[in-house]
Amino acid sequence: MKKVFFYMGVIIFSYGVFFYEPELVNADSLAEVKTAETVVSATRTTRDLAEVPASVSLVTEQEIQRSGSTSIADLLKDIPGVEVSDQSLAGAKRINIRAESGARVLIMIDGQKISEQKSMDGAPLLIDPFVIQKIEVIKGPASVLYGSEAIGGAVNIITKKGGKKVFQAAGNIIYDSSTGGFTENVSAFGKYEKYNYRISGTHSKQGDRETPDGKLKESDSNMKNISGFFGYDTDKLAMGAGLEHYTSEVDSPPIMVGGSPFNLNLPEWSRNKADFFVDLKSVSSSLLKIHMDLYWQKVKKDFEQKMTLNMGPIGNYSSTMSTTNDQKSYGINTQADFSPADTHYIIFGYSFNHDKLDADSVVDFDYLGGRMLPPPPMGPPGPSTDPVLTLYKASISTHAIYLQDEWMLPSDFTLTIGGRQTWVRSELEDTNDPNVKKDKVNGSQPVFSFGVNWGGINNLVLRGLFSQGYRFPDLNKLFIGTAHGGSVTLANPDLDPEKSNNFEIGARFDNGKLKLDVAGFMNFAKDYITRRNIGAGVAKYSNVNKAETRGIEAYLAYNIKSVNLTPYLSATCMKRKYEGKNFSTWKTNTPQFSGRAGIKYETEFTSFPASLWVDMWMRASDKAEDEAFSGDVSTTSGWGTANFAIGSELGKKRNYSISLNVKNIFDKAYTTSKNALEEPGIHAVAMLGFKF
Repeated sequence: MKKVFFYMGVIIFSYGVFFYEPELVNADSLAEVKTAETVVSATRTTRDLAEVPASVSLVTEQEIQRSGSTSIADLLKDIPGVEVSDQSLAGAKRINIRAESGARVLIMIDGQKISEQKSMDGAPLLIDPFVIQKIEVIKGPASVLYGSEAIGGAVNIITKKGGKKVFQAAGNIIYDSSTGGFTENVSAFGKYEKYNYRISGTHSKQGDRETPDGKLKESDSNMKNISGFFGYDTDKLAMGAGLEHYTSEVDSPPIMVGGSPFNLNLPEWSRNKADFFVDLKSVSSSLLKIHMDLYWQKVKKDFEQKMTLNMGPIGNYSSTMSTTNDQKSYGINTQADFSPADTHYIIFGYSFNHDKLDADSVVDFDYLGGRMLPPPPMGPPGPSTDPVLTLYKASISTHAIYLQDEWMLPSDFTLTIGGRQTWVRSELEDTNDPNVKKDKVNGSQPVFSFGVNWGGINNLVLRGLFSQGYRFPDLNKLFIGTAHGGSVTLANPDLDPEKSNNFEIGARFDNGKLKLDVAGFMNFAKDYITRRNIGAGVAKYSNVNKAETRGIEAYLAYNIKSVNLTPYLSATCMKRKYEGKNFSTWKTNTPQFSGRAGIKYETEFTSFPASLWVDMWMRASDKAEDEAFSGDVSTTSGWGTANFAIGSELGKKRNYSISLNVKNIFDKAYTTSKNALEEPGIHAVAMLGFKF
């Protein structure tokens, strides 16, 4: 597999040498080809990407459109340092950042978090790709600005708002041959004087996945989304309100656990949201902006788990566990932006979030036969075949204040210092579980960050950053526990927050031709919460693990304007170490090398109104080894795929678009290190779109 990465590098280098253009480029021509990429997530205020001290990647609306992807996670999988995890659910993928699981990655929509209080896998990506304007990914701890769950990083999904005319419309239809599935979207949007609006609807129905080894039965999914936005915008005031209804149904292929069939499905995973924001702009010469947003959100998950249990001499039983998690959240974020002097830009904010969880579980056993002992009262009883209902009502409230100062220093240095103080109150309010008692847990945590940029060379910015992260235990780990997956894990109200310290350096260079973004990082985490075995088939959540992660992330592209070609490389080199009581290993299911290398071609036709773009690329990953506490090592093999995409925008105003993505051209059978399901074989994704 290392040869694959060698050849990827040779391809990029060869294109750069062969097409190298030594002539000088004047500043005026650069101004025509360079477009500043602005981000808001890294500093909670609008900044050029080159100015932020953190490692940030951006996925644009054009990249989303051309990918043909209907999965948010798949839009992000080629970002250096990002991996996708499916947890055996093809329609409900999560994001890992720098080897941190989805539970340690904060997911936000327009800066408002999606909470998940009863999952080991983190917040779901319950959002329609067609409403997205861009996605900003912060890699590394972002807890100073965004709090808990951002210990590994943060993903901010920024949605589309109004248009430029009174009435505009857009629509897309996508066909994916790997599932035989269609996705349809239509939206209407516009702007009249100071008012703007958008209405959007999407439907997606994906069948079972086709792989080189055959069809993955029960890997299908369905999704529907309806959303609306209405806003008002002037030079001094902007405000807006949004409504969203997202619902999905996700199936999981049956697997074997302990030699017995195991099946799980999610008949419903939905999210409903209402939100409002207001921005006061240019309040005074020193008070530049006041922002406030508030939201209400409900996430509902119906989860069904079925398995067969061989209970020895008392017979065989089928077990069905049906769980409904109903989580209601509301929150408010306020922020003021100050500039008391030309050399300082200060933000001060307050954040509040409240999650209320109602979790109901019904366990039902059915006798299947095979009993070898006499029935009661002569022999021992088996599990009760009467359904057992267990109820939990719990809540968590979080208050936080944060402060950040960007200080412009002499000699082209910029210093960014930030701090955050968070207070958390968690409570199990009610339960009928006789093994669990009602309880309250209070906690607090300060975190800090320190970053510096230097831009003393034209088109080059060097950066360094120290940042801290933390994650408070969720309600499931504190009070409820879980019996999913065929084993029991008990809750632990004495858990401490997970904590991390991150050090990184990096460089960004962009002269309109060569674009480079590289970062090296080391992260030290402690008090990781994991399952600790305390008896046969029983575990308990405990703070037992430490983790050390180190790596290099790089993105390189070179625009050869004379032939309209852009070779590019996106790569990650990373290692991760776990340390626990009497246990230490670097084999942590983390591939050392992974990335994407390719070449793009793009041109505008002069004979008729159309443009053409082509992208050819290879995706590859090194093997990943995972060592268990017992010393057993499992290995996910390295892999590489070849892919091709072609598309065109047509019409005088480029109102129509068509694209075809052909992926895994050589029908490679493979599974990524973080996924449980085999990836699709050779398949095509075709897209037709319009806008006017």
